[in-house]
Amino acid sequence: MATTTHELAERATSDGNTSQDESARAHATGWRRWVPWVLIVLAATIGLVAALNIWVKRQALNTDHWTNSSAQLLENSEIRNAISIYLVDQLYTNVDVGKALSDRLPPATKQLGPPLAAALEPALVRRANTFLGRPKVQQLWRNANRRAHELFMAVLNGKHGILESSNGNVVLNLQPLLDQLAAQSGLGAKIAEKIPPDAGKIVVMKGNGLEAARKTVKVIRVVSFFLVFLVLALFAAAVYIARGRRRSMLMAVGISMLTVGLGILVVRRFAGSYVIDALTSNPDAKDSVTATWAIGTQLLRNVGINIVVYACFAIFAAWVAGPARLAVGLRRVSAPTMRNHPLVVYGLVALVLLIVLLTGPTDADRVYPLLVVFALAFVGTTVLRRQTEREFPAATAP
Repeated sequence: MATTTHELAERATSDGNTSQDESARAHATGWRRWVPWVLIVLAATIGLVAALNIWVKRQALNTDHWTNSSAQLLENSEIRNAISIYLVDQLYTNVDVGKALSDRLPPATKQLGPPLAAALEPALVRRANTFLGRPKVQQLWRNANRRAHELFMAVLNGKHGILESSNGNVVLNLQPLLDQLAAQSGLGAKIAEKIPPDAGKIVVMKGNGLEAARKTVKVIRVVSFFLVFLVLALFAAAVYIARGRRRSMLMAVGISMLTVGLGILVVRRFAGSYVIDALTSNPDAKDSVTATWAIGTQLLRNVGINIVVYACFAIFAAWVAGPARLAVGLRRVSAPTMRNHPLVVYGLVALVLLIVLLTGPTDADRVYPLLVVFALAFVGTTVLRRQTEREFPAATAP
């Protein structure tokens, strides 16, 4: 049976690649054989720490993220119900509602004040739940959380004398919500007047823990950018050192990134169960705590998904440059475009990256790491173009 020109070219290309790979592997002795694997394992370990560090920085130290997460908390029905119970408890704890009702009743029925107050408490919780669902009230909640976080960050940044009214503590002040709830409860304006100044104030952090928090924040900020670039540098070094096995190392990089991303998602899932059980043993409160954990770790979930997406790109890049029959076929078909229309190739890569950026959970705050990832994508495209041109020159390409 006659052998076609394309088959001969493909066979010659395959034989040439095989001889080059064998020659390169012969030089990959000693430290070049095991150092790349050490670098990949080290990079994956540091990557897991870097991902957790990024989540803490964005969630705890970014006022906008904190405020948005707080708004989502109040929008959740389970959490809103828990806050309603807290506000009503604060009202009943700080004000003698039974006596206040007795003062408004006729003399013959004044003894009905305490039992009437107890009977009204569940209805007041339901009313508070409806009250907290109003847009204006939710805006008050956002403002209270934003103000508390701004004060918290100001203290961590070294500003002094701004927490004197709260005894040096970082406080979330919900008293405006409590005052409005008391005024609209139907119990009379005198109830709101009797609420003490410290009611509805939740201590976020005590003053004696601020110094340790300052040091921790400094470490998080310094380490945040350093770790991300260190991980990328270790991966790049592993691929560069592995002569003759760079495609295999790139595949190993992708698999390690995929492991880290999936590990983050798994940790978020199972650590949530542990944290919820540690925080409360009350079955009625578990739904609200579960919702709080899900909202508070949403950014961590996004980080895990981003890593999985980038890992899939790395794995695909290693596969499409490999000896698989389908991968070779793709390179053969794309050879004319790779050689004659490079702008089209780079434009398609840019389009794919833009789609991932716009549709995925990528956080635009991480501009510099994203630029590095995009640069690596274009470098990888250039390497693939050169490989394709070597394998399928103009004389043999269809």
